[in-house]
Amino acid sequence: MARLIYSMLMSLDGYIADRSDKFDWAEPEEEVHAFVNQLERGTGTYLYGRRMYEVMGAWDTLGTDRDPGFIRDFAEMWRAADKVVTSKSLSTVSTAKTRLSELASLRPLTA
Repeated sequence: MARLIYSMLMSLDGYIADRSDKFDWAEPEEEVHAFVNQLERGTGTYLYGRRMYEVMGAWDTLGTDRDPGFIRDFAEMWRAADKVVTSKSLSTVSTAKTRLSELASLRPLTA
């Protein structure tokens, strides 16, 4: 049986994007990024919604020889992992090892 490890990046008030719909507030410094690399090493599959997939899609081209080692390290791990994107609005995905999961039955939970 595989292990499921859930991690999520958000501010203390529960947001991922800021008021300008930007995500750059969460860019970690080298030491933190290297720590996260160790935590995520061996990740087999990433599960994304559309907006987070669009942000993370940059890793498909990041990690060149000009980038620091910790950036290259994460980019290689990200490209090696499978990605599943759940979206009602996307019709295609643009990154390798990625499949679109269009859940027609996806609707809010009711109490």
